[in-house]
Amino acid sequence: MLNVRAIIETFAGQNVRDTLSSDEAALRRLVGAVAIVFRLEEIETLRPSSLVIVPRQVAASGDVALDLLLRRAAAARVSCVVVDAGTGEIPSPTRRLAEHFQIALWCEPELDPEQLRSRIEQLVQNPELVGVGVVRTVSEVMLNPARAIGELVDRLAQVIAFPVALVGLDGHPIAGPALAPADDLARVLHSCGERTDFPDAIVETSAQESIVIVTGFPLAMGHPRLWLAARVPHGLDARSGHILTSLRIASLAFSAHLTQVSLAYERENREAGALLDELLRKGDNVVLADIERAAALGWQLVGWHVAVQVRASSSLADLPSAALARSLTQALETNSVRAQPVDTGQAVVFWTTTTAAPGTEELALLADGVQAALEEVERGYPRIRLRAGIGDPHEGPSGITLSIDDARHALAFAESQPGRAVVQRSAAMTANRLVRTWLPDSAARDVVASLTEPIRSADATGQLIVTLRAFLDNESNMSKTAAELHLHRNTVIQRLQRIRSLLQVNLDDPGDRLALRLALRLTP
Repeated sequence: MLNVRAIIETFAGQNVRDTLSSDEAALRRLVGAVAIVFRLEEIETLRPSSLVIVPRQVAASGDVALDLLLRRAAAARVSCVVVDAGTGEIPSPTRRLAEHFQIALWCEPELDPEQLRSRIEQLVQNPELVGVGVVRTVSEVMLNPARAIGELVDRLAQVIAFPVALVGLDGHPIAGPALAPADDLARVLHSCGERTDFPDAIVETSAQESIVIVTGFPLAMGHPRLWLAARVPHGLDARSGHILTSLRIASLAFSAHLTQVSLAYERENREAGALLDELLRKGDNVVLADIERAAALGWQLVGWHVAVQVRASSSLADLPSAALARSLTQALETNSVRAQPVDTGQAVVFWTTTTAAPGTEELALLADGVQAALEEVERGYPRIRLRAGIGDPHEGPSGITLSIDDARHALAFAESQPGRAVVQRSAAMTANRLVRTWLPDSAARDVVASLTEPIRSADATGQLIVTLRAFLDNESNMSKTAAELHLHRNTVIQRLQRIRSLLQVNLDDPGDRLALRLALRLTP
């Protein structure tokens, strides 16, 4: 049998649901029969758990006869009363009476008793039909090609009319809104993931709502790392059934989308990655075959090149790299950045090529386009953090290598900056040029970066690092440091004493201070 909520959610408009007079207990009551009454006395002959439709000539919202009707309905154990909305609002005493008797009072505008009875009765007699139309629509819309996984999540949410999210093992949403506290979801997901049959789950987060969860990519190998979830009103057994079916259909569509994207991505990226390795190794010593292979991939080797490196935060390790790379490629195209990104394993690399050296305005437009693309991807994946570094322009095939190297250093600095969709241009970084000049090899950079490790290990809060950075940026001025950090001067002095005791270098030595500033630049 259906409950009252399932019927109201199926047939009543949102404006009707917003003005519904009922409590949770009334909405959970079952409906076993549907009847139209033309006289108040007929209510006494109805079966228990009936839904009663009352024409306007018998009673309407605001009508004094409605109170008597509710009392008789309570005696007959009626579950729901549908009345014509009439011209007035339901009086407060009548609302309280309906809630007291746990009867859902549904006011329908322009009520057509016979039509509504026919529709509800068909559903009551065949409860499995609830949501059939939704399931059919889900099957249709999920077959259409999508630009990104986030688009599939949005489609599903629109069709089933409930919030939907793609959730990682940590309980946080990768695409879509947060449906419940992350820790609560994480415990359920880990429990489900430990089983070999990867069962679906329904989590009751409150008295009003539940979270329905299915495996995000059922065709993937190994234990699931992503889950598809929807938040539905608690108690909608039939509704939950079709929501669960819709999620299962959608999860298969997710797998098909991911499989298609991954295969194309792996094929294209393997070929592009191999050619990029050769170009970086050969420099200007390319041959005609290299130029032809590059042209087939849409690359130009002759001209001025400006390279870009992009990297995502590690918090999205559960998201397939192919899905993220495709989203980035499409976002770049949308924002007028024509490029073919290559995943090197360390970062996503691409470059633009012009026949003449790009000017300041062209470089600024490129930076704006890259930032807009990163912001677009981040909107699709709320928890992702993207950073990009843009290299200086360089000419010829070897210029690709030089600009990629510039972009790598710019990316390192971008990753040390707070905020979302951070883009750093190499040309704007004096410090970056110093690091490249003085620290040409990674071993030397690692040594410098390690100078601040004792402080980081001793202070998990990061207060000492913040204080040291502000002290050095303010040219060792104690008063300015205290003002910038909104601290008392004595507090800064105490922190610096602690810092001096942990460091293996001398804060009073100009060379050591410079090394520390570089170390703070090299590490976030």
